[in-house]
Amino acid sequence: MYDLNYYGTESVIKGEGQDPLPDLCHKCGRCCRSATTYHSYKKLQELVEQGDKEAQDFLEIFEPYESIEAARAVVPDQVEQVMAVVKDRDDMAEEEITFYHCRYVTDEGLCGIYERRPRCCKEAPAHGWSVMPPGCGFEGWQFEQREKQKRMIRDLKTSTYIMEQMSPDGESHPLRPETKLEDLRAMVDEKIKPWKTFGSEFW
Repeated sequence: MYDLNYYGTESVIKGEGQDPLPDLCHKCGRCCRSATTYHSYKKLQELVEQGDKEAQDFLEIFEPYESIEAARAVVPDQVEQVMAVVKDRDDMAEEEITFYHCRYVTDEGLCGIYERRPRCCKEAPAHGWSVMPPGCGFEGWQFEQREKQKRMIRDLKTSTYIMEQMSPDGESHPLRPETKLEDLRAMVDEKIKPWKTFGSEFW
């Protein structure tokens, strides 16, 4: 599942030491034949009309299936996995989910435009919560990324709590008086916000 919001904004991952994607792809082509996004097809079309580059790139590469059943006939395991995720989310409706297949994936499951593939393909999976096909070569990498993200936010929260207790006036950083605790809290909130769907408030 592609998160176009991730690609279209300054990611919270940027600057946090995320390594380049390792070459773990099994080259089965299933993700190319079962792409979907957090946006409805109608919303993607609206974004294209508004000049959104990521949406434009996506719809230039991926063509929608006529129905979920049509996608299920090609990639049943991934369709079932995505639909299970959708059922657990409050911000997505099953009837608005559209699956897509790449116009350029070869019969062997390889990319027919590899050298000029768009960013959403180059950087997939974007993060640990991207819904990749079962058995994807990135499963271990995604688990590691999820734990890394959780650890980073937990560390930020812990540091904030400690600074609050050590602050002489309850407002200033105990070691850097020019730094306000409210700015530190705002930074933590900013790091948490993109991952609220995945429970970041409780990490």
